[in-house]
Amino acid sequence: MENTDQQPAPVAPQQSQPTPRKPMSTGAKWAIGLGVAFLLLILGSCALMVAMLGGSDLAPLSYGDSIALIRIDDVISGTTGTTPEYLLDQIDQALDDDSVKAILLRVDSPGGTVAASQEIMLAVRKAAEEKPIVTSVGDVCASGAYMVAAQTDEIVAAPGSTVGSIGVIMELVNAEGLLDKVGLKFTTLTQGEYKDAGSLYRSPTATETAMLNEQMNVVYEQFVADVAQGRGMGVEEVRELATGWAWLGSEALELGLVDTLGNYDDAVDRAAELGGIEGEPSIVTYEPADPFADLYLDLLGLVSPRDDIDVEALRRWSLPR
Repeated sequence: MENTDQQPAPVAPQQSQPTPRKPMSTGAKWAIGLGVAFLLLILGSCALMVAMLGGSDLAPLSYGDSIALIRIDDVISGTTGTTPEYLLDQIDQALDDDSVKAILLRVDSPGGTVAASQEIMLAVRKAAEEKPIVTSVGDVCASGAYMVAAQTDEIVAAPGSTVGSIGVIMELVNAEGLLDKVGLKFTTLTQGEYKDAGSLYRSPTATETAMLNEQMNVVYEQFVADVAQGRGMGVEEVRELATGWAWLGSEALELGLVDTLGNYDDAVDRAAELGGIEGEPSIVTYEPADPFADLYLDLLGLVSPRDDIDVEALRRWSLPR
């Protein structure tokens, strides 16, 4: 007997056809290509910058006997402008570079705070014992900047350059009258009798004024002594010139504050002569060579950008300078 309850043969499931991928648009291809090219450009630029700066020690490539150009072209301060760390790092690199036979300071600065100027001055004085250093004065080389320049072997200035201003100044702002007009009062709590000396909110007392003047006199005598040592002059001779007045380059030459009148090229020639360089010297600098260099080096963790002026910098401006 035949079995009539046969099960129908299973039907194989229908396989779904893959959805065809949408071809990438020309615009998307261009966008990806440009992105990759930009990334390669950034990486190549970083590698090139490291190579130009000599790799791990950040010393630039040089060709033959060289002069290291170091600029002091801003207010000298511990936090902004030309800082000791920024200058000392360049001086150290110049001393470590065997191809560098002399150092040229290109100075265009009104000076700055006392301690920062002294830090740089001491480094330049020490460096001058190892390699000859010449100062080239631009528009101005005054106060703390002149303290630094005085430690170099020779100073070259233009006849109309502003040179000197050997002295110390402290400016204390007193907003007490203004605050009274607007009805604004501050309460200052201190531990220590003179903790708020020089406060913005009141005038200094007679005792505080005397104490500040005493400290300024100490700094003033240090300034005079440092210039005298650097220039090979007598202390009393320098003190006669230390009136805070800034002299023209032609006047400074007659007073013994500079060695010769000339321009940047003359200073380069003199540095080459003192360094025993024959022919045209190479000029090397330890500053970034293009506007993007700070960004490249910062991304690589090699340097940090300089800070912008802030409220703290303005407060420090009241320090003696």
